Amino acid sequence: MNSAEISNVRDSLRVRLLLPVLALVLVVVIVLTIVLAVTQANRVRTNANESIERQTSALQSLFAVTRSIMLDRVHSSMRLLQRDGGKLGPVSVGPQITVGGRPANDLLFGGQPQGNNFALVDSVTAIDEGTATIFARTGDEYVRIATNVKKDDGSRAIGTVLDPHGKAIQSITKGEPFYGVVDILGTPYVTGYDPILAGDGGGKRAVGIWYVGFKTNLEALEKVVADRRVLDSGFIAIFDANGKLRFQSKTGATTDPAQIEAISGKAPDDWTVTKQDVPDWGFTLVSAYPKSDINGTILKQSLWIIAIGVLVGALLLGMQSTLIWNRVLRPIQHLTTVADELSKGKWNNTIEEVDLKDEIGTLARAISRLSNSVRLAMERLSKR
Repeated sequence: MNSAEISNVRDSLRVRLLLPVLALVLVVVIVLTIVLAVTQANRVRTNANESIERQTSALQSLFAVTRSIMLDRVHSSMRLLQRDGGKLGPVSVGPQITVGGRPANDLLFGGQPQGNNFALVDSVTAIDEGTATIFARTGDEYVRIATNVKKDDGSRAIGTVLDPHGKAIQSITKGEPFYGVVDILGTPYVTGYDPILAGDGGGKRAVGIWYVGFKTNLEALEKVVADRRVLDSGFIAIFDANGKLRFQSKTGATTDPAQIEAISGKAPDDWTVTKQDVPDWGFTLVSAYPKSDINGTILKQSLWIIAIGVLVGALLLGMQSTLIWNRVLRPIQHLTTVADELSKGKWNNTIEEVDLKDEIGTLARAISRLSNSVRLAMERLSKR
């Protein structure tokens, strides 16, 4: 058997030995890759949801703390307004007047008309800042007859009426005060409304409303929201009770207000959109991200897992190939060479494999005995 034939046998045996190993490694790598990819996909989704939960929870807490702090100021200002108003004297309904171009009933405090009289409301806000108003009941409406709430043009909002569909009017109609966040002329205020009662004994009736409020200073919140995002292209947005976009993420790939409003409103199928009410504010907190962000992250991490799996598989296959070569193929190759030379009458080869304790060692010892037998037989023949 020449060297080419020996090499072919060796290579053929190597292939036969490595094929099962290769198949096993491939199966293990594929199974592990699938398991890890599925696990990683679930982890990515979980992390995304946890990130949204953490961010929205922090924003909800910030809203709650802001409201609590501002309500303390509202209660303080309300006590001051009612105290100063009470010092003027008892409340009664005055004649009809014109405020802001519309008719309204006047209110008299100790006989002093309050319509178009801003001394009381301005004295309160001069101490605690904020805004103050005296509403007079005119028919079924409550008209601002004295206020320092400003309209967009900077003028006092006298003659305007309390929102007939708002949260405050519902409590006032029941004779109950209202404290909370309301929209005043398009701007959210933390407010307090308390009925103004006239008469005495059991005949007291609501003839107007005390109001104090503070325009919500949400610059800190706006900054926090602007710096937040979800994954690469997602966003966080806050809408007021009228559906107006107040704050939004300004990082990431989705920052266009029109696009944010469209996604928040329509919740397209290729986006995951979550909405939460902000208690006591009437706001809606929206968090959204495109499903492609999740799929892209999963694909990237799956490719990494596959690459690592292939690398580990190649290393295992290389180690197995080296082991097979050193422990099996090289001894067999040497024994094959010895047997081939023995068939040609050469019996003086050293067979080191006789020390092995496996089947190859058994084969080596058999070839060694055969070599000794051939050598002895040749020596006897040469002596005749």
